[in-house]
Amino acid sequence: MGYFCHSLMQTMEPVTGWIIYPRYTADRSDNAFGWLVGEAAAAGMRLEVLFVEELSVVYGTRCGIFHKGREVVQMPEFVIMRTYDTVLSRYFERLGVRVINTAAAMELCKNKMLTHEVLVAAGLPTPATVYAEGAEYAYPELAERFGSARFIVKRTDGAKGEDVYLVNGAREMASAVEQCGRHCICQEFIAESSGRDVRVWVIGGRAIGAVMRYSQTSFLSNYSQGGSVRAFDLPEEAARLAVESAAATGAEFAGIDLLFRGDGFTVNEVNGNAGFRTLSRVGRNDIPKELFSYISGIVRQG
Repeated sequence: MGYFCHSLMQTMEPVTGWIIYPRYTADRSDNAFGWLVGEAAAAGMRLEVLFVEELSVVYGTRCGIFHKGREVVQMPEFVIMRTYDTVLSRYFERLGVRVINTAAAMELCKNKMLTHEVLVAAGLPTPATVYAEGAEYAYPELAERFGSARFIVKRTDGAKGEDVYLVNGAREMASAVEQCGRHCICQEFIAESSGRDVRVWVIGGRAIGAVMRYSQTSFLSNYSQGGSVRAFDLPEEAARLAVESAAATGAEFAGIDLLFRGDGFTVNEVNGNAGFRTLSRVGRNDIPKELFSYISGIVRQG
């Protein structure tokens, strides 16, 4: 499908771009497609919404990208990936198309252990984390390592708070590991942040906005898991941690999840495919505007 801007500046051609989603998002009432297209148009850009299932990449004697079976002749100037399809991202990158976020950044964000690896390398605070692929670690060893009988087991490539478990014994750990398909990390449980965290949106190296996510019934605060949100005035330290975390993964548009710890924060996760409906719930609707303003600047400058 195509959407076009009718009020473009007369002095320059509109920047053209694609935003690529998985098909299931088309059925959601809050998919925001029209909103995104409108904000892009206001920034002097022509944005087209495509679905990853409609696209195919061909390598061989003849290389190309096809949309609904037809070869694409004119490539967009930028692509916003709203799905973790790094093969597609790499194809665009090889052609010189600006991809947000890059395949490398998305791979780091998708794999929670790789995320922690680069955060620690950057000197950023994170919860103590153990890579437990296949979960050969015994429960007593992990409990001793974390200094607590309770700790977190989460799927290495999970999202939206899914496949995250708080375990308190060997049997619970074994069940959680199986639920994660034996692809998991184990992490210390920070009790003082149980049921609450801060989501910070970062665009182009700037902290744009934040909310506190909280739950009265679960240690998980994710909005997608039934949590609630309220506006949050971002302290300077939290903004710095969020910006540096995005930079560590190479993500230009990211959602950084911070946990409360002592008088400050620790970095829990970096989401390279961050939604922004929770910020809208507290009256902040400027994420698309900020995103397209940033993209317009970097694309026009070459």
